[in-house]
Amino acid sequence: MKKTIFGLIILFTFLTVAFPLSAETNFGGEVKKTIRETVEEGREASLSPKEIRREVKGNIREQIQERKEGLLDKVKNLVRRNLRFAARITGTISSIGENTMTVNANDGKTYTVNINSETKLVRRFGGRSELSEFSVGNEINVIGKFTDEEKTTIDARLIRNLSIQKRWGVFFGEVTVKNGDNFVMKTIERGDQAVYFGSETEFLNHKKETISYADLQIGNRVRVKGMWDRSLNKITEVEEVRLFPQRPTPTP
Repeated sequence: MKKTIFGLIILFTFLTVAFPLSAETNFGGEVKKTIRETVEEGREASLSPKEIRREVKGNIREQIQERKEGLLDKVKNLVRRNLRFAARITGTISSIGENTMTVNANDGKTYTVNINSETKLVRRFGGRSELSEFSVGNEINVIGKFTDEEKTTIDARLIRNLSIQKRWGVFFGEVTVKNGDNFVMKTIERGDQAVYFGSETEFLNHKKETISYADLQIGNRVRVKGMWDRSLNKITEVEEVRLFPQRPTPTP
């Protein structure tokens, strides 16, 4: 009988270590109770120690399987609840706050979109973005979870700005207007684009020599490297503005 008890103790230790499910508060006690009841029933039935161990193993396996199935059902229900409130909208930003924005969606509703540390912000083609790049009027996709019964407030997990994208070396145009911190250039395919530059922007002539913004003249042909906002027709985070030789003026 000592061998039987020792074997059952080893079995119990193995089960509690091998199956994380037994870490639940009541499960360890339930296993002990099952072992005790099975041993008592085995004695009453005059079973051999080997048969008692076999019965204990069978009962414990059934108990663990039932617990697994119960936990699996809980997980499935949790997933169903989360999916039931999954939010996916497309719309236009109408206002932007510190950690929130209001979106007029294509379905005709207005949504409040909350942004937290888990929210991923990306540009049109997946490039990493920041809220400071977003502007009122931008078109966005939002994926997240509704937090209210009316389903008008969303905790965002992903916000894709369809209006902004990185485009390097593709903006060519002619300067038409000069302002303090920006100039307007007329492009052939995209119309007028406002170019916003900063202290980090490098101005170069056609020989790649450094010049200043003051050297830029209306009528100059330029190439701009920066981030394009397709909905607002502006280019920001400008890295380089390069002048090209003027076209020769036809002789009358």
